[in-house]
Amino acid sequence: MRSTWIGSWLAAVLLLAAPGSAGAQEALTPEQKQAVEGIVRDYLLSNPEIVRDALIELQRRQEERNQVARQDAIGELHDYVATLPPDFTKGDSKAETPVIEFFDYRCPYCKSVAARIDRVVEEDKGVRIVLIEFPILGEDSVFASRAAIASRAQGKYMEFHNALMSHRGNLDQQSTLKVAKDIGIDVEKLKADMEAPEVEALIRRHHEFAEKLGVTGTPAFVIGQEMVPGAIDIDTLRAKIERARQS
Repeated sequence: MRSTWIGSWLAAVLLLAAPGSAGAQEALTPEQKQAVEGIVRDYLLSNPEIVRDALIELQRRQEERNQVARQDAIGELHDYVATLPPDFTKGDSKAETPVIEFFDYRCPYCKSVAARIDRVVEEDKGVRIVLIEFPILGEDSVFASRAAIASRAQGKYMEFHNALMSHRGNLDQQSTLKVAKDIGIDVEKLKADMEAPEVEALIRRHHEFAEKLGVTGTPAFVIGQEMVPGAIDIDTLRAKIERARQS
């Protein structure tokens, strides 16, 4: 009981003495302030668990704030993907359950999970995969993403996306354009369309979402209200889709 009483008293003293507290400077003389600081120091040295408990509580509150902010961002992301053109969707664009994927064309883990995603879409007609261009692996990644987005002007986005994801070996700017040419894209038109301001705006918007969600690597998925980082296995993917439907 004595420890609890002292802790409460100490909290009141700290509040009074804290910088910026109303009237704090007038309330304590220099001698009183020095005395309070000595009491606080001695008390904390005698009861170091108070600092530990305070840090644990601070971390808990920060995690709680982060979780609330993340859920708000997930809701915003769902609203956003509902406005995207169907070009960016695998499966039925009107399917009830969206699986949102942040990916990079040069990411080997994104390539490894691509076949699993296609399989789920084939199996489950109630699922749609919404592709979020999120180039983070250097200039070649940005170039590939800009080219893919620009290919929409020729009606080739999904075909180009699949071809880039299937490409093996280094995907640099030259090989990106070769893949485009191999599937019948007019490369000169593609280069011009890549300079359209809406291409850069789309990539910037996706990076903003990633920052809000705490996405730092690829692939990363949003399934229902859940963030799922990494190259998820197919059984886990199926289970999380079912959980999203039930929530």
